[in-house]
Amino acid sequence: MKAKNKISVLISAAFGVVFLVALIVVCFFVPNVAMDMIAIPDRVGFRNEITKLGTVFIISDIYLMIAVGVLATIILFLLLKVVSEGEVFSKKATKLLSNVSFCCFFEGLLSLLLVFYFQLVVCVTLAACFLGFCLLIVKNVIEEATRIKEENDFTV
Repeated sequence: MKAKNKISVLISAAFGVVFLVALIVVCFFVPNVAMDMIAIPDRVGFRNEITKLGTVFIISDIYLMIAVGVLATIILFLLLKVVSEGEVFSKKATKLLSNVSFCCFFEGLLSLLLVFYFQLVVCVTLAACFLGFCLLIVKNVIEEATRIKEENDFTV
């Protein structure tokens, strides 16, 4: 791997570590932030009718979203490892991209569960699903490139 690519992988890994640490730190503030968000007056939706059980649901959903984010970040670290080993056009890389894509779709689903309480979450849902869609397209492109590469490897 070229020095420029190694630096790029290291920078990506550093951003991944920062993001992972941020997700872990956010865990300590979820209940307070959720309660502050619930306390904001709203004339739309069902926020005025949130019960204790609803609060537990909201906080649990946010923790699940964080857990999926941590899982996606770990998968991205594995993908960076594959890239650093020079195996970009491999079944392993396409599988990892596919898994990250499914994490994005699952994040979208989890955020959609909160849309009755927080209408702006629709933006998060759409963004997560769009990112999942983009990653599926990239996965398909890399999968096709892998197939062509394997075909060319057999050609003498």
